[in-house]
Amino acid sequence: MPCFCTVPADAARNMFIPGITPMFPSVPLSLKLAAALPNLDPASRLDVQIAAGMNPVAMPNVNFGGGPMIGLSMMLSLVAGNFVLDNLPMLEMQMQQAATSLVNNVWPRLGWLTSLKLQPLVNYAIIARLVIDLQAMGLDPIAMTAFPPAPYFTSFSTVLTRPQITMAKFLGGLPSLLKMNQALNLPPLGDAGAMPALQNHLMGLAKLSPPNLVVPTPLLQKLALVLEALTTINQAFGDGFSPMTISTIERMLAVWSKFQVPIPLGALRLNNLLLTLPKLEDIQLGESMAGSSSFAMPIAQFTPPKLAIAPFLNLVMALHAGLQVALDMEPFDMCSMCNCA
Repeated sequence: MPCFCTVPADAARNMFIPGITPMFPSVPLSLKLAAALPNLDPASRLDVQIAAGMNPVAMPNVNFGGGPMIGLSMMLSLVAGNFVLDNLPMLEMQMQQAATSLVNNVWPRLGWLTSLKLQPLVNYAIIARLVIDLQAMGLDPIAMTAFPPAPYFTSFSTVLTRPQITMAKFLGGLPSLLKMNQALNLPPLGDAGAMPALQNHLMGLAKLSPPNLVVPTPLLQKLALVLEALTTINQAFGDGFSPMTISTIERMLAVWSKFQVPIPLGALRLNNLLLTLPKLEDIQLGESMAGSSSFAMPIAQFTPPKLAIAPFLNLVMALHAGLQVALDMEPFDMCSMCNCA
């Protein structure tokens, strides 16, 4: 069952011992553009692949405003691996256990991290993520003295029309409905009783209330953001708060801010769009699912109820994701010292 184990919480407390958060300048645009080069390469651009691979799906009168259902299915699919969603009493017990474990184990050891200033930390984490991305490209951004070689670009406008982008996002989200239905133990989508069963179960979930937390939710949300930022910084730089590391990063930023960039800044806008697009294989799977209008129409037009437990579940998953990445622990790891079982 979900639990924030005492030992990993102690290990995280000992791992995250930053000094004063450095106030780095804004991230140089050259650094962002260099990390975006693989996405912008005309030979492998995602929007070009989607335009070439997307079949002309006939979905008459479908309202693509069915986004709330897609968003909910993605959230429930992620949560399903750690919480039992097809047994409401068990789910209530698991949420209470997670809340108790969070307040008893995590907050006393890591709550002090919320005293750190968030904006400088997030800026540092953005720099760290760009360094990680460039290293994955085989580049050493700290040692570089010039902007990396860039492919020849003819355009920085997407080849997808706005309706195609909307359809791609809709189709790319449909596979999450399959995972959600499996997690809720419901009939397969397309069966006669699938939609009534889905509506009934979601109404049951909507009646659940989240556990009461002694710690204010905004503080826990900030803790999740701080954990994510510190984890990224540690991945990129190890001891990211030593004077030597901070001095090295300052020199790197100063050097990159002087680079001559051979591509226009409009490339960043295109890259930001590309990052919002689903994977091509998800779109293609969604196309096959949407082949039957009897399935696509109800899903696209169905507005799910609001789940009061959704913010709590998202918060718990975000906190545990930070601990899992930082400490290489399994989700909701258990240990003999945990007193919340």
